[in-house]
Amino acid sequence: MVANDPERLAISFWIWGLWDTAPHGFFNDLEARVAELVERGYNCIRLEGGAGLTHDAAGKPRGPLNYLDAAPGHTRHLRQMERTAAGRCDVLQRLIELCRVAQRYRVKLILSSWYFLHTFWFTDDELTADLLGTPPEQCFQRFAAGLDRILDELEQRGLADVIAFAEVFNESDGLSFLGGFGEKTAPTEILHMYRSWHEEALAFLQSRHPHLRFALDTYTPFTHPDMMPRNAQVWDFHSYYAWGVYGVFEQGLWGADLDDPQTWAPIRHFLRPEVVPFREVVGSRGQRAPMAADWYRRIWAYRNLNPAALTELEKRLDANLEAHVDEYRSQAAAALEQALALRERILPGVPLVLGEGVSYCADNRLRWEERSDRYWDLVESTVRLYRDRGLYGCVPRTNSGPEDPAWWEYPERLQRVNAVFLGQLA
Repeated sequence: MVANDPERLAISFWIWGLWDTAPHGFFNDLEARVAELVERGYNCIRLEGGAGLTHDAAGKPRGPLNYLDAAPGHTRHLRQMERTAAGRCDVLQRLIELCRVAQRYRVKLILSSWYFLHTFWFTDDELTADLLGTPPEQCFQRFAAGLDRILDELEQRGLADVIAFAEVFNESDGLSFLGGFGEKTAPTEILHMYRSWHEEALAFLQSRHPHLRFALDTYTPFTHPDMMPRNAQVWDFHSYYAWGVYGVFEQGLWGADLDDPQTWAPIRHFLRPEVVPFREVVGSRGQRAPMAADWYRRIWAYRNLNPAALTELEKRLDANLEAHVDEYRSQAAAALEQALALRERILPGVPLVLGEGVSYCADNRLRWEERSDRYWDLVESTVRLYRDRGLYGCVPRTNSGPEDPAWWEYPERLQRVNAVFLGQLA
């Protein structure tokens, strides 16, 4: 039987923390990072848990593997990728180490898998071909089996109590083999088939680990009800209610031919005098499996951002937030109401969690969010709303781990919003 709910989860997002092991890495010293996590008011970490990476299909531990730069030469300024250096790592042993540290500090973990969305960016050709080559109808069960083996390893070591819950896939409603992001137009019977794959995987995990919870994770609270597995024990939804503020710079990148300067003329004054061609960013991966097109575009844009234009861009972004802050506040509230209503319709009573949200500031040189009182007021009012409406867990902002400037420069701001969500402040 699943244990009773503990205290609310104040969640920090450590997506690639397990293999960021280089001497200059953000996560190389797990003991220090978890101690800092607690100081900043967090009691939970959500991260890539390694399903598919730790064991092969037959259940044999893979041991140390090669992890590669996502877009070599182009991600130095991209948050969450700037110090995720190429190297070797035994992900299973790193997770065991993190669980031991978390257990000492009374911190919980949420295990998920970003493999089909992002994690394959970092894996070598052999592992990538193995996992991306899984037939769609087998993907949920294969990654559930991988997660099962990880949980077995933790249970054997008395570490499973640190797992708050686990997800087969992050943003399961946006996976390319299930129709990708956006409106789902497949016939109902197809959506129900997708749902059955997810339900079978969850049932398998629940039978193997009845003391743990297994979650549905969606990229939006407006997910299609026909895709929601009816046996999920937690619903973790995402709400990037203020990402639109970056339209000042990013608008116009999508769908344009970025090798044609005429298509990015509106943002030319923000870019370096000598712009690195888009084809070089795409080509940096060589013959490795390609990223989604929007990530190549985002990497290209911020890789070419002119340092001399940062001050002007930050002023424009802050002005954009000022002009639209009430709109973003309303979007956050509407997303929450949608999640609450759909939860009661499809998964009545299950714990509800906001696992990613607010915005994604892609460039580590931009500091306007960290400095903006208006931004933090928006975050604080939103987490207070989440608390008052009974959410079980909340990440105050996706940029919330040791690789983010706020971790080091504004720890008191992180501590305050976590204290508000946990009910330690009114």
